[in-house]
Amino acid sequence: MPWKLELQETRRGCHMLETTPRYDVMLNGARTGQLHFNTRGYIGYLPTPTGGKLDIGEKGISAFRREVSALNREARNLAH
Repeated sequence: MPWKLELQETRRGCHMLETTPRYDVMLNGARTGQLHFNTRGYIGYLPTPTGGKLDIGEKGISAFRREVSALNREARNLAH
């Protein structure tokens, strides 16, 4: 089965006064977690191709997107 990790912007789970969107962590179309904005950036976990969880700390959404690309690349390399 192909391994595809992506982030989808959502308002699900947001509180009434929360101004920044949240991001669902989607693995092969199934929601595995959510990133939410903390004081200085987003926090949450990303699944890894080996079955673990990756915590990159409190970072901007662009850092999470770069990490998602790297994890997708790693999964493709493991499949070959």
